Amino acid sequence: MRFNPASLKSSASSSRWLARQSRDPFVRQRQAQSQSQQSASNSSEGGASYRARSSFKLLSLAKKHPIILSPNRTKTVVDLGAAPGGWSQVASNLLKSNKARIWALDILSMEKIPNVDVIRGDFLSEEVRDELRERMAEVGVERRGVDTVLSDMMAPMTGNRTRDVGLSLELCAAATVFARDVLRVGSKDDEEITVKGRKVFPGGNLVIKYFAHPDMDEFRKLELEPWFGKVTVEKPKESRSESSEAYWVCLGFKGDPANR
Repeated sequence: MRFNPASLKSSASSSRWLARQSRDPFVRQRQAQSQSQQSASNSSEGGASYRARSSFKLLSLAKKHPIILSPNRTKTVVDLGAAPGGWSQVASNLLKSNKARIWALDILSMEKIPNVDVIRGDFLSEEVRDELRERMAEVGVERRGVDTVLSDMMAPMTGNRTRDVGLSLELCAAATVFARDVLRVGSKDDEEITVKGRKVFPGGNLVIKYFAHPDMDEFRKLELEPWFGKVTVEKPKESRSESSEAYWVCLGFKGDPANR
């Protein structure tokens, strides 16, 4: 959904929001890109223009952890809660050289993005998951054949800290359960390699946004670390300093620990 500042009621809080937006370098960069794209010709050689500020956060994460969107190794990506499509755009741009398969799932509609297959609906529903499996099968991708699952989802904030943390935890849990069902499972026999000097853990990868809270630490220890080769906490410089948001970058899906 595109936000229209003109729709804000005149208030101290809205004035602070507008002032913060005007100072935000990544908002200005996105606006400048959009204006440049509109004034330029329709040449496909122009620079990438992102439709969401959050795109720069994923670019930062992918720069630090190249394996999550590696042109040489990432063949399949699922973006959960993808609208308006900023993260799907980044994946499309970074992986266009290897024509990776990218599926964007959301209950909201999205404008088309090159090389991105949009499935509209709730990713928690069996209907949407079945449709994804069908589309994966059509292009020869196995059920557990996804290299990277992305989730920049955020529940509507209520202002109640306990309630907001609970909603965030529910989204993280939903994304995690989904990822366990589709991510490629690494084998102990897989060859260990490095990408740009960083060790690559065999198996698929998961990136999830969350909001810092002790309950989230427990979730990471119980629901993420046993399932992945490595789980790191990242707060990109593009995240506002006053925000408690951060990201788990989970590398090397190992499958169910009970089966190992």
